[in-house]
Amino acid sequence: MTFCFVRPQRYTRAFMDGGDVFTLSFFGPEYRDALVLCGTKSGRDVDKVKETGLTPAAAESGAVYFDEASLVVVCRKIYAQDIDPKGFFETELLKLYEESDYHRMYVGEILEVLVKE
Repeated sequence: MTFCFVRPQRYTRAFMDGGDVFTLSFFGPEYRDALVLCGTKSGRDVDKVKETGLTPAAAESGAVYFDEASLVVVCRKIYAQDIDPKGFFETELLKLYEESDYHRMYVGEILEVLVKE
């Protein structure tokens, strides 16, 4: 099983909600600049493939990932739920959500793991 968390304003959220599968991708340090761009620019505004030079690929399930990833975990979405602020034991963390834009948690069943040697 995997867990990932996505804020509502992220472009990724539409893809997560719209599909049955998703991927978690891990990269070596040589891709740091590309990942910084991916983490700071929205796909609504920037063509990340063009800007980073990363190569989209698809798993057997149709889930998309970047070919340059050294590890890809392909998952089938089995559960999603918005984080409930009443569940925080450490209330200081609520300061991270001044706009009440709580993450949505996704739980995935691992379908396959792709490892580059």
